[in-house]
Amino acid sequence: MVTIVLALAVANLGLGFALAVALDRLPVLSMPHFKRSSKTGLPVGGDTTEQGDGLPGNSPGDGWSQKLQDAEVDPQSMTERLLWIVKLETSLRREQLLELDRVFFDLHSPQPIVGELKQELESFHQLLESWIAQSVMEKEQASPLGEALDELLLDQTLQLRSCIDGLAEAGRDDVARQLATAMTAVNVLRDRADAILCHLLTAEDRLHCVADRYRTFGEHGTLTHLGLAALFDEWWADDPDHVRLVSIVMLDLDRFDSFTQQVGAARGDIALLRVGDVLHDLLRKDRGFDRVARYSGQRFIMFLGDTSSKNAAKGAERIRQTIEATSFKLGEETSEVTASLAVIEVGKTEGPDAFIPRLEATLNECKKAGRNCGYVDAGDGPAPIRLPQYQISVRVIELDEREAG
Repeated sequence: MVTIVLALAVANLGLGFALAVALDRLPVLSMPHFKRSSKTGLPVGGDTTEQGDGLPGNSPGDGWSQKLQDAEVDPQSMTERLLWIVKLETSLRREQLLELDRVFFDLHSPQPIVGELKQELESFHQLLESWIAQSVMEKEQASPLGEALDELLLDQTLQLRSCIDGLAEAGRDDVARQLATAMTAVNVLRDRADAILCHLLTAEDRLHCVADRYRTFGEHGTLTHLGLAALFDEWWADDPDHVRLVSIVMLDLDRFDSFTQQVGAARGDIALLRVGDVLHDLLRKDRGFDRVARYSGQRFIMFLGDTSSKNAAKGAERIRQTIEATSFKLGEETSEVTASLAVIEVGKTEGPDAFIPRLEATLNECKKAGRNCGYVDAGDGPAPIRLPQYQISVRVIELDEREAG
């Protein structure tokens, strides 16, 4: 089985196919489609930050050459360099937002954060504008990946500007809403930049040159976007004719965005880590080839090697029922947890351009059916998973950081 990286957008088949043609090879994770916002666009700015933190260049004095070296990153192009900078800097900015989130949602002593939040968002907004200036250069060189990155940066810049403007209203509910929106924008930036980076590294056959710290995380070795792409790359390299069975499960926690708006992103992160622990606990230890990866946001993927869709559906339904028997506890309040999941068996001639959209289409059937259910596609379309109730133990996940650790 497999999870994790963190609600990543639906893959766009048109752009995925175009990139496949352009790169002559389609990596495992479909390229998301980056549409320009219909809102009024901001003018593209130049380098609005101090030397060392702004527009990435070739000069060692730009502040990033040493940072990339320390991060065990060796970019082979300006597009890759910018992608790594976006990835690393976004992780740092996300941690800063999480600190504000913890202060705002502190059960014992919540504090106002509107001033600090606005300052942080303004700073990150300026940085995004400097990245846009660089991505435009790549776009003008007719690079499909440069164009995709430009679209991504522009959309998230607009999202952050909307958050900043929304902070004019300083009521607690308004701040909570803008904080949640900002966290979503940062998560999307992180996840989609990873997807673009996966395309680039797969096309250049350099996935396995990436340091382990970017391929797994946590004590269980949960796979990241890059780790999941590397896993598929290894599997198909060993089995180019797709003789061995492979089934994939995509699990999506239901209505998780609403939950995090109530408890905060920091506790939402704890919840996702604990759900990942549950998935690892349920992996087969004695047979098969099972891995867990974080696909995006609250979505996990489980890779089940040497497993038919029939057997995968049985295991997936047990997992769904286990999550249904789980609750999140914060203070004296508890929240029920449910999940929707999709199971597919990868066809012998299928590549990711075919089976990833099929996996997401199968998951969409769960949403249409009301969530908290599973569907399986063995090759002839999605069908509901109908299995008896298993004997499942009740689980409670504590979200108070002081007690959860």
